[in-house]
Amino acid sequence: MCTVREIAKAAGVSPSTVSRVINNSPKVTEKTRQKVIQVMQQYGYVLPRQAKTINGTEENFAGLSLPSLPLGCVIANPTQSLATDHFFVDVVGGAMNYLQSIGRQLILEATNGNFSGMSSLPAMLKERSVQGLIVGGVPMTDDYIFALLNTKIPSVFIGRYLQDGKELTAVIPDNIIGGYIAGRHLLDCGYQDFFFMGGSLQVNTFRDRLEGFRRALKEQGLLLASENIIESDINQDGGYLAMKKIFEKIQKKGRTGIFASTDWMAGGVIRFLSEAGYNIPAEAGVVGYSDLELSSHFFPSITTVRINRRTLGYLAARTLVDVITGRITCPVQIYLQPSLVIRESTGCSSSIKGDIKNENRLNSD
Repeated sequence: MCTVREIAKAAGVSPSTVSRVINNSPKVTEKTRQKVIQVMQQYGYVLPRQAKTINGTEENFAGLSLPSLPLGCVIANPTQSLATDHFFVDVVGGAMNYLQSIGRQLILEATNGNFSGMSSLPAMLKERSVQGLIVGGVPMTDDYIFALLNTKIPSVFIGRYLQDGKELTAVIPDNIIGGYIAGRHLLDCGYQDFFFMGGSLQVNTFRDRLEGFRRALKEQGLLLASENIIESDINQDGGYLAMKKIFEKIQKKGRTGIFASTDWMAGGVIRFLSEAGYNIPAEAGVVGYSDLELSSHFFPSITTVRINRRTLGYLAARTLVDVITGRITCPVQIYLQPSLVIRESTGCSSSIKGDIKNENRLNSD
């Protein structure tokens, strides 16, 4: 909470002037009124609609705490809905854990991530009803991101956006290292031919996972052919259809390692291969990504690259609060390291123990 005295100090006026603004007093010039209101908006506080003096004296407002605006969270294209997207349910849970510990609220809203004018932005931004914003989900166009930034509302992104993205403050799952881990593991398991499945390669998330996967293969003198890279929907149907597309090709190959870059896609791949009578992992191994709950309940259970989603949300919320309060004053990017969870869909050990060091990502840039 912030007091009238604190707002007065920031605006360079007396507390009684702030209380006059709160009460819409005619004794305040328009220039001063706008200056005070601007400071209040910067601090994320709103004017009470029915403010009254206490005991009839404006000066008694000097100790009044004004209500903080909540923080917002906007997710682009959640799976089915915000309530059923298992990835972002955990991310939001981590964010709320931190915010509840400091007495702050979080408002959620979904978006399609496309910009078609100010009307396409979240209502909470158009109404300026939040103090800061956590942004995640894919795809999200560059125009949409720039429109968010142009609102001047402090924002923290979950993931890597824009071509460079260094002007954004973000908490980023290290997808290059994640793809590298997947590739290394499939190589360790002795697979001889390799395929990558993911969403649009216009999206940094999938381009980075592919980059790491390719680098793991290249270290062993292998190149991933362009026809072995399949872009599809990132749900189970997308994985199923992608597997159907390449099935004739893998029948002519040796043992096949498939990196399906979401757990949903990996589930679709396994469903198709099981229906086709393929032995998993003897004839084909499958690695997913994220370690969603479904990955441990599939048969066979899915080897996957794990992202600590609750930590992702916690760090995003804490970073946002630090930006709002001025503890962070320049763009920062925090990389969260993934790890490998080995299950039945590959069924072998790996030379990778724990997390891969940052230089694996940095050397690829």
